[in-house]
Amino acid sequence: MLVDLGDVTILPGLLDAHVHLAWDGSPDPIEQVRQEPKALTILRAANHAAANLRTGVTVVRDLGSPQGLAIDVASAIGSGIITGPRVLAAGCAITMTGGHAHCIGREADGPDAVRRAVRQELKSGAHCIKIMASGGALDGEDGDLGAPQLSVPELRAAVEEAHRAGRAVAAHAHSLESINNVLDAGVQSVEHGTGLDATAAHRMRREQVYLVPTLSAVESVLGQARAGTIRPDIGRRIALLAEHNGIAFRTALRHKVPLVAGSDAGVPGQRHGALPDELIAMVRAGATPRQALQAATVNAAALLGVITDHGTLDPGKRADLLAVGGDPDTDITTLHDVRLVMFEGRVLVRAMASSGSDAAHSTNPAGWRVNRTPDLRICLSEVGFVWFVGGEFVEWVGVGGDGLLE
Repeated sequence: MLVDLGDVTILPGLLDAHVHLAWDGSPDPIEQVRQEPKALTILRAANHAAANLRTGVTVVRDLGSPQGLAIDVASAIGSGIITGPRVLAAGCAITMTGGHAHCIGREADGPDAVRRAVRQELKSGAHCIKIMASGGALDGEDGDLGAPQLSVPELRAAVEEAHRAGRAVAAHAHSLESINNVLDAGVQSVEHGTGLDATAAHRMRREQVYLVPTLSAVESVLGQARAGTIRPDIGRRIALLAEHNGIAFRTALRHKVPLVAGSDAGVPGQRHGALPDELIAMVRAGATPRQALQAATVNAAALLGVITDHGTLDPGKRADLLAVGGDPDTDITTLHDVRLVMFEGRVLVRAMASSGSDAAHSTNPAGWRVNRTPDLRICLSEVGFVWFVGGEFVEWVGVGGDGLLE
């Protein structure tokens, strides 16, 4: 039996490099988690993981959860207890005493204490390490979002310890000084990157340090501020971020800084499964649709260390596939028109085409070139994808019993 998906583009499963599964996007997710039992938070986090998968996000990186519970969610998914995307979890973020997001962090002061904190997270099963190098918008009323937090020696200690264990390091940074500090420390990605200038951007490109800009999250929190649903001090700080974030992102584009997409899902106003909104925001800020797509596929897979299994449609990789209506290489908003989600060879979402069409698109994994053959149809069978042109068989992309592309 073949199911005609209509006019679609086949993409590899998307990767969201910055989420917080424990938070739900409510006006004060920090306080909500503080007041509820841990078991309820874990159940909510599992539900958030599944919400990402329904939108075609097959890998997420959680960059901070209370008591490191995202590691438990990752284990439950990996064991088949619950359904969700592959979760790469940092556990608790490493922050100074009273530092940014200490509610989801492990507080440490001084290089030796920071080393100990990183070792504790690795012992707990962290897939990566998150460090807080500056303040943030959700801090207390006296917080300065750009003020550096953790000294360079402390940051270096964290990076050295993580690298010794083969783990990458992501750094929250909202000012030029904090960005330069984490670059001196040797991190793999800068999260947010507010304040990025040409010199730092050039260095990031030269050293292949990725920027995860989280543009849509800033827009979402700003929307909450305008609606009056969050504290006024947070609203003032997020307004400053909104003013400078776009400037930093365009600086990164000009200097060809490698980009990775992250939604920061869970912060006020930002739902889980919002990665398409992040790609749309990137395009609106000056990226091409292809740059945005690469930020959520091949670039993200490289940063997260899963390029062997994810990020392209090459044979031997996991059969994580997304089919969307139309062509996101010309209209990035088509990512909202999900027709199919396949995870490890299993179809989780299937939607019939809303109208008959004589055209379909297939994506070349190497160059994102789109095949616009007028009467190409993509059909779904029980074991793979069949391409037909003019009613004749063209190409088979099989899915083996091991959940890998053939």
